[in-house]
Amino acid sequence: MNIDTILEVLGNESRRRILSLLAKKPCYVSEISYSLKMAPKAVLEHLEKLERAGLIKSFEEGRRRYYYIDKNVRLEISITPHRFYADVTTENGVEFDTAFEKILEIVKSFDFRVSSLSDVSRMLSRIEELQRTFSRLQSAINSKINELFETIIDEIERVSDDSFERLILLGLAKGLNKVPQLVDELGLPYVEVERTLEKLEKRGLVEKVVVEGEVIWRIR
Repeated sequence: MNIDTILEVLGNESRRRILSLLAKKPCYVSEISYSLKMAPKAVLEHLEKLERAGLIKSFEEGRRRYYYIDKNVRLEISITPHRFYADVTTENGVEFDTAFEKILEIVKSFDFRVSSLSDVSRMLSRIEELQRTFSRLQSAINSKINELFETIIDEIERVSDDSFERLILLGLAKGLNKVPQLVDELGLPYVEVERTLEKLEKRGLVEKVVVEGEVIWRIR
């Protein structure tokens, strides 16, 4: 995956908004158009660019084509007075334990007492190695988060066969814990969201709490 292509694609706010929407659920063109108040033609153009960049894929279901995020992509950018670094990764082969052990090994080897240019150079190399290891650890964390969401989706499909219930449960799992948020982000009717939440509450799958005067919904 080309870093220049990714930076160019993500430099557009509309495409970032589309990705934010697709991170919540797969969507078809008119759904994206309605949710983001964008012309369908413009949506299609953005989707084509995102697809060419390798950030999304699509599938047909009935008469609709749904677009979705297909893989884990991590973009890392570092800008300092003495260094510019940009990289993109799509795979991770490092486990938590391996990365943590490597970080501890590097940290324990640090000796900040430097007396020569060669000492400074060696210290810089060790710190850069530590930064790379932290980056790999972050990739491992992202992969683990994605695995957990896949598990959540499997469990949601197990406890409910209703499409509205599944969508709202997934929305709650992704942090949409207020009715207006679920309505706006998922593009669902307000009344339907309230009705579905009440059904889920009666089944003991969600609960309603009041936090600082606001009604919050969460998975039990």
